[in-house]
Amino acid sequence: MEWEEKAHYETREGDRVGLLALDDGHWSVCWSYADPNFSIQMISFDPERAQEVFTTARDQAQAREGLRYDSRQEWLGSSL
Repeated sequence: MEWEEKAHYETREGDRVGLLALDDGHWSVCWSYADPNFSIQMISFDPERAQEVFTTARDQAQAREGLRYDSRQEWLGSSL
């Protein structure tokens, strides 16, 4: 089994979120939190729900703090 990244973004605060699809049809959203949290959370969803959760999280992060990177576009600020 192999995960394929479908989309990802990084907030200006350094949190990273990815939308992943497993080759058996399962999808997940993975959050990697920056300082001070330093944790990872991965939740499995059906494909439609995963896309909805990812899009909602990205829209909220963009409105709240802005994005450093969005896989729909080029780098929006500094890179790692």
